[in-house]
Amino acid sequence: MATADKYDRQLRLWGSKGQRALGDTCVVLVGATAAGTETLKNLALPGIGSYCVVDDAVVSKHDEASNFFLSSNGEGPRSRAEIACQYLQELNPDVEGAYQVAPRLAGIEEWKTVLFGKTSGRQKLLVIASDLNPQELESLSRACESLKLALVVVHSYGLIGCVRLQLPGKVPLLDPKPTNAPPDLRLKTSFPALDQFVDSIHLETMEDHQHGHVPYPIILKKAVQAWLSNHGDKLPISFSEKQDFKQTIKTMSRDYSKELNFQEAVDQSYLAYTEREVFLPEDEDPASTISVLSRGLKEFMGKNGGRPPLNGAIPDMTASTDYYVALQQIYKTQAEQDFREMKALCGTEVSDDTLASFCSNVFAVDQITTRSLVEEFHEVPTEELVEDWKMNLMDPYEVPVHTPILWYLAIRACQVFFSKNHRYPGMKNDWESDVSLLQDSYGKVALHYQLQDEQLVKNSSLPVCQEMTRYANAEVHTTASVVGGVASQEAVKIITGQYTPLNNTYVFNGIVSVAGVYKF
Repeated sequence: MATADKYDRQLRLWGSKGQRALGDTCVVLVGATAAGTETLKNLALPGIGSYCVVDDAVVSKHDEASNFFLSSNGEGPRSRAEIACQYLQELNPDVEGAYQVAPRLAGIEEWKTVLFGKTSGRQKLLVIASDLNPQELESLSRACESLKLALVVVHSYGLIGCVRLQLPGKVPLLDPKPTNAPPDLRLKTSFPALDQFVDSIHLETMEDHQHGHVPYPIILKKAVQAWLSNHGDKLPISFSEKQDFKQTIKTMSRDYSKELNFQEAVDQSYLAYTEREVFLPEDEDPASTISVLSRGLKEFMGKNGGRPPLNGAIPDMTASTDYYVALQQIYKTQAEQDFREMKALCGTEVSDDTLASFCSNVFAVDQITTRSLVEEFHEVPTEELVEDWKMNLMDPYEVPVHTPILWYLAIRACQVFFSKNHRYPGMKNDWESDVSLLQDSYGKVALHYQLQDEQLVKNSSLPVCQEMTRYANAEVHTTASVVGGVASQEAVKIITGQYTPLNNTYVFNGIVSVAGVYKF
């Protein structure tokens, strides 16, 4: 097992809980292409439990030219899966590596045997599909959907790349780590321990130094008490009242220009009279994690005057050490008490780690659902999706033809071309003759996504198809590196259950180095 020092920096991102989740995961890479090995490299380095490389090809000159993790070393034909596994193993000896040589990926009918063949039954499984042809990709997509496995699809096609997520059903986001979220101080819906602490502090009898180091939550609670006594127990509502409330805080200061704690109180004054609302996603399955937590939360809030569990963390602020530590302990103790109460309400149906994440992020909890690839490829898109795509086309890149969504349509056109011709466009000597054929496929893809009448789609058909045909499905390792970096980042989000995964497609245009995220 790796030492804590080895993973010190990443522990600051996802903590020991996230590191344990990585260590309990096996990643199966299907297709040892440059984008796939780059993705797996970025997961092996931070310490996933194990991985398995599945491939049906031998190392070619094309592979050696585009993939740093493949080399025959002049030893004749060797399996891509074996060589990729060997080189990746050198990066982190603590990660167990394995490989499977499949006779033919397109001929696999029982994916369960392939995916679980080299894994421990205790490990969580995540699948990465790298540059598979449409037949192979659809077969694997159906298998992952049936087995309830997360699938990360990566494509590196010339200077164009994309990452597509297919998640198993409704995935709860219990630790999304929102940016710029207001602190959870509960100054409006307070709790007894905080009220008692506030009442024990008397601003008027303090020395000037002490007065300038009272934490701003205490100042806000004192200001609210003064406001309510003068305004019929009504909190500030209108803009003018809120401005008057700020003035009340300023008048409590002895020297506002020097007392940073009172300046902080004015900046955060809204916390004294507002309270965030809890909006939990709905799930029809009564046994799902979200449903169990929702029932427990509803009962908890009913018993606690509408107050949800406390986060327990407080932000940095101007305060004396004694006051800050005392305030910190009050919030921590209340959060622990709320956790125990929620645990009693939810029982053993959710783990302690899951419940702790929920209580800490109750205002930000969400749920994500992605369409499967089979749904995207064969079902009629909803009006909402089509409108989103059209809106993206109405806001093109400064050079319109380089708008990323157009290049995703181009990748899909190459897949349609492959399904019909059993090869990718441009892979014969007279490559230019494939341009018109690819344009036909591009038109069919645009029709499927109901974008055939969009002027930008029409105008881009020729230049986009010329460029994709010129690539002839070649891999450029720099593009593969970008795709692998994004794909591994999304894989970490899925594995650790932290942060918010993209929904559901990332497209990278390496010609001008721009990218876009779209929901397909």
